[in-house]
Amino acid sequence: MERLTSRARYGGHREVLPELLALATDQAARPDPAWEAGAAAIQILCWEDRFAEAGDLADLLIERQGPAGGSLCDQGMPFDEAYLAADLYAGVPAQPRLRAAADRIPKGRVLHDRLLWLAEQLDLRPVEVLLPCHYDWGGPLVPREGVIGEWLLDRDFVTLQVREKRVAWEAIARTNDFARGRELVESLGELPGQYYLCLWLAGWYAVEGDTAGGERMLLAAHERWWPYMRWDVIPTAEVVQPTLRRVVTEKVRQRFLTGPTGPEAAGRSS
Repeated sequence: MERLTSRARYGGHREVLPELLALATDQAARPDPAWEAGAAAIQILCWEDRFAEAGDLADLLIERQGPAGGSLCDQGMPFDEAYLAADLYAGVPAQPRLRAAADRIPKGRVLHDRLLWLAEQLDLRPVEVLLPCHYDWGGPLVPREGVIGEWLLDRDFVTLQVREKRVAWEAIARTNDFARGRELVESLGELPGQYYLCLWLAGWYAVEGDTAGGERMLLAAHERWWPYMRWDVIPTAEVVQPTLRRVVTEKVRQRFLTGPTGPEAAGRSS
């Protein structure tokens, strides 16, 4: 399994996908490699816009492994977002599937609680808000009082130390100050070092109708992404968030699916 995920992160996502799907759906495979392969496959399927298949794969794995209470039940992503994305892009209602999947998992386990919570939230909030890396793109400024790092916002950014710049960028995002963020990017050539802040900027460029600016931010995000789990092969917010999808150009799609990322881009194994 480690070899498959490493090959994917070296840029072989499309080539590895059939092997991941074969392992994930093999009834004779051991449970942990099967669901880990399925999780990685779901991520790649989302980038291929095969959202219905991603949701079906989540269903299959949970049906097979959920009742036994194995390590699958300690996960959340990407099974939760597979159902939401299938709802948004493939027209498969998420709420009944989330409830049915939760019923297959022992109560109190992470995945059970996550799926049930999402099912309840769908009565209150739209799918987009529940998908990963959602921000108030296009929304108003947030008062800076009490925001960590707000004392750095009036200082000359180029004089800040690396750690101070990181805190200042976080403060800019928390106050939803895209005007300041765009000034730093376009006038000073400063980009945030954090993956998720590149997504915040990309979404703002998207709502502003600036595809080139959004593309630049997503390419920068690719350089900054790092896997959270050993099966993690590619982030999915870029293609499941409707706002971010506006700036997922062919160049972005090719970079994410064929360019080395994470530890493989850094020249070492995970």
